[in-house]
Amino acid sequence: MSASGPPQELPLFDRLVGRLKNLSDRVARLVELRSIDDRQLDQIASEFRMSRADLHALCANKAPTGDLLRQRLAEFGLSEQILAKRHPDVLQDLQRVCGNCVTTSRCAHDFAAHRAAGRDDYCPNTCTLYALKQEGLARQK
Repeated sequence: MSASGPPQELPLFDRLVGRLKNLSDRVARLVELRSIDDRQLDQIASEFRMSRADLHALCANKAPTGDLLRQRLAEFGLSEQILAKRHPDVLQDLQRVCGNCVTTSRCAHDFAAHRAAGRDDYCPNTCTLYALKQEGLARQK
């Protein structure tokens, strides 16, 4: 096999392996979460100000929501650091909403393709992000 004739199967195989690893990680997180007793699970959920169902959904989510939220914040000129100082509860809510979003795969695909058009229509954090931007938090130190 020559170096000039790249096999077309390799990228597809790499994507398949990546998806299998992602699935394995999600299953492991859910198994670990289910092994925690109810009292501890309620305490963990309470610390993150979310329900037990939201905690399970967050662990089951297949997209890297932390990266997606950081990218979404960057689109609005916002940073996690500023929000953590000025509005920690709002940041936590943004994280919870993003972590439980049903469109994370679409969002990840759009970011990977450098496609921003339409994200405002399906992102459940859009209104909050516009409100934070309007408040003047963008690009502040």
